[in-house]
Amino acid sequence: DDNTTSDIYFTTMSIIQSKGELQIGLGWEGSGCPVVVRGTTNEYRRALGQVARSDDIAVEIGSAAGITTVRLARICARTIGVDVQQSEVSKAIQYAEQQGFRTSLMDAEKASSATATTTKNTTVGKEDNIVSNAADSSGGNFASEQHHLTTEKPVVQFVVAKVGTDKECRPSLEPLGRVLAERGHSFRDVTLLAVDIAGTASLEVICPIIVSLRELLRPRITVVKSLSLRKLSNALRAGDELLSG
Repeated sequence: DDNTTSDIYFTTMSIIQSKGELQIGLGWEGSGCPVVVRGTTNEYRRALGQVARSDDIAVEIGSAAGITTVRLARICARTIGVDVQQSEVSKAIQYAEQQGFRTSLMDAEKASSATATTTKNTTVGKEDNIVSNAADSSGGNFASEQHHLTTEKPVVQFVVAKVGTDKECRPSLEPLGRVLAERGHSFRDVTLLAVDIAGTASLEVICPIIVSLRELLRPRITVVKSLSLRKLSNALRAGDELLSG
C-alpha cells in the first residue's frame, strides 16, 4: 500500500541515525553520501562515468557479463564486480581479459615482479655506458619505465556472492571481503558502490538490499539502476515542486 511504499523509500534514503546525528542534521549518509538513481542501463553507465574518480575503490553489485565493471575499471584505482551466478562471473572474466585486463591480482603481481627483474637485469654491467651517456641514458631509462607502467595490463576482479540483507549482509559478502583484503582493503574502504540487480525489481526487493549494502560499505556515493526507484524519485520530486509552486 501507499504507507508501505513511503516507509520503504524513507528507510532507503535515510538509514536510522543516532540522536546526535539527527540533531546535527548530517549523519554518514547525509548530503555528503548521496544516492543516484537511474532507470535504464545507458543512464546508469553514464552516471557512473560522471561520478567515478581515479582514486575510487569501486564495487558493482550485479556485474553480470562485466561490461559496466570494466568501464569503471578504466577509471578507478580498483574495481571489483560481484554477481550471484558463477556463469555470469565466468563471462565477465572472459570479457575483461578480451578487453586487455588481468582478472587475478596474483597474476598481476607476478607480471609486475617479472617486469622489474627484466628491467634490472638489462642494466647490470652497463654502468660505464650509463655514466658516459648520463643525459641520454637518464631520459631513456625513464621512458622505458613509463612504457612498462603504461603497457602493463590493469586489473579488474570478479567474485561470486549473493547479497543478504540486515545481519546477513556481511557474511554473505565474505567472498568480496577476501578479495578486498588481497590489497589490504576492507568493506569500509569502498568509496563507489554501483548496484544493478534486476532493474525492474519491486521496491520491497531492492530497498532492503541497498540499505544493507550502504550500511556495510558506507561509500561516498551510490549509483543504482532501478526503474521502480526512479519512478518513485520522479513522483516525489513532482510532489515537492507542486508544494513549492
